[in-house]
Amino acid sequence: MTHGNSTAGSDEGKYNLNWVWGNKGERSHTMVVVDLFSRNAMYDRDRKLTANSVRPSQQGIYPSFNDIYSMYYDQTEGPETGGCPEDQFGSGRLGEYCEFNTNSLVATQDEYESASVVATFNYDISDKLEWFNNLMLQTNTSRGTSSPANFSYVPVDPESPLWPDALKADIVEEGSFSPDAPTSDFSDFYGYPIYAWGKFPDPRAVEVESTSVRFLSGLRGELGGWSWETALNIGRAESDQRGLSGLYKSEGFINALVGNLCSDGSLVNRWDVNLQTPRRTSYGAGETCEDLGKTTAWYNPFNGQAKQVDAIDQFVRTDARRSGESSLYAIDGNISGSWIELPAGAIQVAFGGEFRRESVADTPSGDAISTTLNPEPILGFSSTSADAARNQWALYMEQMIPLAANTELQLALRYDHYDSFGGDANPKLALRHAFNDAIIFRSNWSTSFRAPSLAQVGAGTLLSSYTVDCSVTPEACDGFDDEDGEALFSEEVSNNDLKPETATTWGMGFLLKPGKDTEISIDYWNIEHENLIGVEEDDFILRALAGDFPVVGEGDLATGQPGLEVANGFVVDAHFQLANLGWQKTSGVDMAFTQYFDTENWGSFRFTLDGTYMAEFDKLPSEALGIVSEAGNYTYPRWLANSSLRWRMEDWSTTLFARYTHSYADDPSPRVLEAIQEPGAEYFLSRVNFDKNGDVEVDKWLVFDLSVNREFSNGSWLSLRVNNLLDEEPPLVLGTSANVDNFNHNSMGRFYTLSYTHAF
Repeated sequence: MTHGNSTAGSDEGKYNLNWVWGNKGERSHTMVVVDLFSRNAMYDRDRKLTANSVRPSQQGIYPSFNDIYSMYYDQTEGPETGGCPEDQFGSGRLGEYCEFNTNSLVATQDEYESASVVATFNYDISDKLEWFNNLMLQTNTSRGTSSPANFSYVPVDPESPLWPDALKADIVEEGSFSPDAPTSDFSDFYGYPIYAWGKFPDPRAVEVESTSVRFLSGLRGELGGWSWETALNIGRAESDQRGLSGLYKSEGFINALVGNLCSDGSLVNRWDVNLQTPRRTSYGAGETCEDLGKTTAWYNPFNGQAKQVDAIDQFVRTDARRSGESSLYAIDGNISGSWIELPAGAIQVAFGGEFRRESVADTPSGDAISTTLNPEPILGFSSTSADAARNQWALYMEQMIPLAANTELQLALRYDHYDSFGGDANPKLALRHAFNDAIIFRSNWSTSFRAPSLAQVGAGTLLSSYTVDCSVTPEACDGFDDEDGEALFSEEVSNNDLKPETATTWGMGFLLKPGKDTEISIDYWNIEHENLIGVEEDDFILRALAGDFPVVGEGDLATGQPGLEVANGFVVDAHFQLANLGWQKTSGVDMAFTQYFDTENWGSFRFTLDGTYMAEFDKLPSEALGIVSEAGNYTYPRWLANSSLRWRMEDWSTTLFARYTHSYADDPSPRVLEAIQEPGAEYFLSRVNFDKNGDVEVDKWLVFDLSVNREFSNGSWLSLRVNNLLDEEPPLVLGTSANVDNFNHNSMGRFYTLSYTHAF
């Protein structure tokens, strides 16, 4: 059993219970493993570094309003009338806004629970024939929480009875300065929409439950000096996803803002709602709900959106439930043994083959299916469908050839065939030569092949998000490279013409043993990928603007069609298409050192030091974007290293670990750099590391861990491990909204884990 938690005062506890039972009969062996695991969520707000956004969102739960006709500057419920809190109220080039700190709600680590049972049963049919079986059952439940969804440019009926008097007065005053259509009374806005930019009050939270089962049964044995094995593998998985909060249907939301939604869920046509481009919603002068003897279910965007009528929960919010299932049927077999005698020994060879049938079906909620007339059915929420199946078979051969007493050559060849992509053969060569007991040389070369996944070729339209990077694609920002790009609720479109990814890998190195207690290894590796599958947003934007994909006006791009929508020189929507990108080259060096020390009275010691140096990480998504060098840049440190010192004496052992991540270039936007210079941001500014050229660099990070173990005579043992022993805070990273690079660093802080195992 295991329990762990941080020492930060918040509860990130994890719990694990593991039970193993086994029985050995005269000809059989049975084992059952039961595992239960639970982990609490961790939130950005629970750590000082991540608790506040460096540059909070300017779309908050107190929206900004503007009719884009009489008004020039946005107006927001201010603090003097009980609206936006004073410390969140601000004014910028577009007018008033109410900030929102998304980090106060976002989960750093999702809540997670799992339960699994693994059972094995082996039976010796004879001395040379064994029947083996494996059954696995597992259930998982995870709950994730992200920031509330934004709404932008959505129409609000000026005749809604919910408008606060103070806000109405501010809007009339702002409109009074219009040279073309000055306003003197709020009724001057009747018949025309006032638009809102804001954020829903509740975070987007989703729960995913999945169940999987896998059964494997096979035979293995010996025949004429050869070993053989064959097995049947059957697997199935089912998953169910449902929203817990923060999911709003755009159709119901906009209709409730303009008074079209009645409390029984029916709609009237008082306004002609345009879901494709909500800002084009126009006044229709149709009947109201009250004209039909019903009650209008108004959405209340005021007073922090805290109070809503019951109909909003029923007809606007949704759980967007979706379900998916996948299955696998496979059969494989292999035979291995010695077949040709050479002076240095026999050639060891293995032959094998396999057949696989895979299928996947993922069905989203009807509320979440994107259409041309309603391209974003749930605001700020991704959903896609998949329905695909395929057959794949493979044949392979591997030989270990002793060229000499101290030299061994490995030759391997694998052929894979997919019914939808054809086949591909990939060889592998490896050479190992021992100059003596102290110096061993090893090298390898191989090619590999990866077909597109079923999700990539069978996917429908995936709703996603992307913020345009004006510094990379100024053409998408009316030619300005220092602007803040538009935050897009974009689409990712599947591609039936995807080609398989390919890779060529080679490397070489030495294993050195200068003494019986010393081991040193140095290995160089080089990997070159081609036709990588993915979406490179900047490259797609450049190619579209160059004419490779349609570029149309706002709201004119059909769902499922790749291309861009542009308004006033800015890209305001994008339908990115999955594609085979260009090449990617990575190379580096792995190094490891191990030293053993044995003493008579103080036990034994072992010291290890290993590291990886990334020499190159270049990629060419396309000729339009050019070569991008990632090594040493944002999220790609050149150096990673680990070290440990272990002591062991009788029943006690302890190990001190060190983990090192080198510095790398940060990637802050111009607006974030401005934000850290403002009053109130002194904490962040004090942690920013500027290099000699004035660029921001992420600090290096060194963390120590400690474990102490005690073994007992009955086979039981007790262990205590403390990660991040000195409670080192991770470096500030301005290129991410969380303020931390959670891939290379960790904001958890000091975390202890206590484990006890008892043998019965």
